[in-house]
Amino acid sequence: MEAEKDILEYVQSGQLELPPLRFTPTAESIERADIRPDVLVQTNWQGRTYAFVGEVKRYGSDKSVSEAAEQARKYAEQLQVNPLVIVPWLSNEQLLSLEQRNISGVDLCGNGIVLVPGELLVFRTGLPNKFPTSRLIRRVYEGTSSLVARVFLLRPQYNSVSEIFDEITARGGSITLPTVSKALKQLEEDVVIEKSQKSIRTLQADKLLDRLKANYEPPKPRGFVRCKLTTKNNASIGAILFEAAKQAGERIVLSGESSANFYATMAKEPIDTFYCTETTSLQLEELNVEMDVFSRFPNVELKKCDAEIVYFDMRNMNGYNVASPIQAYLELANSDKRGQEVAEQIRKKIVQDLQEKSGE
Repeated sequence: MEAEKDILEYVQSGQLELPPLRFTPTAESIERADIRPDVLVQTNWQGRTYAFVGEVKRYGSDKSVSEAAEQARKYAEQLQVNPLVIVPWLSNEQLLSLEQRNISGVDLCGNGIVLVPGELLVFRTGLPNKFPTSRLIRRVYEGTSSLVARVFLLRPQYNSVSEIFDEITARGGSITLPTVSKALKQLEEDVVIEKSQKSIRTLQADKLLDRLKANYEPPKPRGFVRCKLTTKNNASIGAILFEAAKQAGERIVLSGESSANFYATMAKEPIDTFYCTETTSLQLEELNVEMDVFSRFPNVELKKCDAEIVYFDMRNMNGYNVASPIQAYLELANSDKRGQEVAEQIRKKIVQDLQEKSGE
């Protein structure tokens, strides 16, 4: 659907349904100038007719759905009918939110909730979005675009779009200003940030983390080397690798999982996994390190990886280039049960640090 008028034509043609219910437009006119709903429809069930006032939105964002729900509720109270939200696609989270507000919602993909308190309840969910363009920007919580979402977990407030761009760049990210602007519009529609004339601030840190977690895709290495590294002095392996990468003009960082013990209580794994933009250019022999690629007890794994997200906001701690706490959280939250338990510790730290910066 290209615009709200296309959705209205779809509804007016009688195609809107949530089996076993089908909605048909009513011929009833409204004479009050202060009430201008998008559409009036009705449905029948077991000999009874139920009337609804529908509000249509082109974008199925949380903000759009919430605004449509509130408007439909106001009109429904004035007209003594039931409120209905109509958008291209409704998530399960949005449907549950509508249910809590006693408001019906039906999308064009077969998902929806139709409820008349004490009389009727139909709930269907799980069908995929047939209209991905109904979002302002796709995959805002994935890949490079996710850097915009991530900076709102590192700092609670910004004064401008360019300031957000500068923050991403300062933390090692590479992104374009137009991408930042588009991502901000979607984050605002998802009600995880709030924009005003003076500032752009984090609104729901927990929800932002949930969205990043649900949409996280692990980086795809181009290859890896597993070996046993032994230093000939007291320097840490992490410091040696950092120096080797620096001399070679490459980037290197501990993986999120291997960085976990810097942010939470977790037993250190016997193998440290590093992401590196290139591994063959690391001249370890020149740094007094013995490298055994045939060892039965390796202690290092080097993965070739170009993904921006793994290097974003990396920090030097105890001689190691450590992954951002956000990257550590996302990797662990999408791992096994033990990893998920550690992820919760890191999550609490992320939220607590953000609250302290905002003065809450």
